[in-house]
Amino acid sequence: MVDCIALVVAGGRGARFGGELPKQYRRLAARTILRHSVEAFYRHPRVGGVRVVIHPDDRRHYDEAVHGLDLLAPCFGGKERQDSARLGLESLADLKPARVLIHDAARPLVDAGTIDRVIAALDDAPGAIAAIPVTDTLKRWEDGRIS
Repeated sequence: MVDCIALVVAGGRGARFGGELPKQYRRLAARTILRHSVEAFYRHPRVGGVRVVIHPDDRRHYDEAVHGLDLLAPCFGGKERQDSARLGLESLADLKPARVLIHDAARPLVDAGTIDRVIAALDDAPGAIAAIPVTDTLKRWEDGRIS
């Protein structure tokens, strides 16, 4: 049994982002967004493996993005994000991990401290979610005015 596996969900099309290439395969500071996300978990000392859930049409992009990393074989996702997460979880059944961290590939700036806190939270609860405080001002627009 593996203690902790990260499941990085990268099957989306990034339609709102625009362009032909899904956003997880676009570059950010010389690496793909996917690679940033994967490496955060790959390099974390408490994560024993990383599996990426990809769209069936993206295998070439995936292979290029993670070249040189020793990851679990990717699996294919489903139509919706929740389908991809489910299929990813099902693909881990034979590994029987005690903990699975599910991360959206399009969120490339997760840090080791956040990963540590989620893993620690799983010591005391069957589930946990990472959340950070909102530091920007949020405003609501109603009837042509900020309310």
